[in-house]
Amino acid sequence: MSNNETLWQGLKVGDRQMFLDLYKKYYHCLLFIGLKEMKDAQMVKDTIQQLFLYLWEKRETIESARNIRSYLITSFLRKLSLDLKKKQRATGAQVTMGNSSMDNQPNPEERLENKDQQFHLVKLLMGKINELPNRQKELIMLKFYEGLNYGDIVRRTGLTHRTAYNKIHEALKKLKSSVVWEQYSRTAIFILIIHAVNNIVRI
Repeated sequence: MSNNETLWQGLKVGDRQMFLDLYKKYYHCLLFIGLKEMKDAQMVKDTIQQLFLYLWEKRETIESARNIRSYLITSFLRKLSLDLKKKQRATGAQVTMGNSSMDNQPNPEERLENKDQQFHLVKLLMGKINELPNRQKELIMLKFYEGLNYGDIVRRTGLTHRTAYNKIHEALKKLKSSVVWEQYSRTAIFILIIHAVNNIVRI
């Protein structure tokens, strides 16, 4: 069982220390992602705290997550989008997420709710990932499926940090060159790749 799975199971059985460890492990990751989407740091921080409070309160009934990192990021972005809409309704002000106005365009995560579009993109990415050289495919799986950082990847593979970084960068360039990404934020692209590698593993 991975460390993520151990912490998740600890949360589900009410282990406060494991819950806090899970929170500390992902707080800065979620903060970084949130600040990429909007500049209201306080709202981003509040949303992270509310998400984890919700998880604690619902710990006995929350679903088992196949990929804890993906689950937390997706849940956080969904909640952040909802919180923005609530703020907009309450203040009557125009609220923005990323570079687009919520009054004029849906945010990237809402665009991903178009199931036909998402299915097409995930299927396309699955095919492109499978076409990668074995080493690049392995590194993409480690990065996006197992959620390893570069230090963990280096220890797992024996590659240098520079080599691991370059190969993942090359793989991402190949994936991005096959899809028109202009309408998506970096976070939305990240989520699509996670969905694609998850589907490859299930197959």
